[in-house]
Amino acid sequence: MQPTLVYRIGAWSWIICGTGHNILDIAMRLSPTVGEDRVDAVLRDQVFDLGGISRTSYDVMQGISLAMGVAIVTVGVLLLYIGRLAPTAGRARPAVLIGLVASLVMLGLAGALLPSPPIVLFAVASVAFGIALMRGGRAAATG
Repeated sequence: MQPTLVYRIGAWSWIICGTGHNILDIAMRLSPTVGEDRVDAVLRDQVFDLGGISRTSYDVMQGISLAMGVAIVTVGVLLLYIGRLAPTAGRARPAVLIGLVASLVMLGLAGALLPSPPIVLFAVASVAFGIALMRGGRAAATG
């Protein structure tokens, strides 16, 4: 069975957010502003060893940022996958609840700390999963 359109909108909001994050992150690194270039220079000057590996603060920040984008895309893909499997296992409602709770947590973090694109995307995901949850039962994730 296929997940409903509203459920898929919630999952795809995650995928779009993570993909957009990494695309914009890479684009910003390819042509930084003067202020960003100064911050990057300071981060590159801060070298530390951890577990026998030497890294700059810039390397670590880049790694965390790109990994976060990949993780957000992965959550969206997993939500799509769970939406397909849940009805056959009789677990559609918990699957939608997972999407809703995760989206609300990310919306709270985005609202407090991030710019508007993730705020909008996690708001869309939260509303989509909320609507899917209100439809309840088997119809929550499948149509």
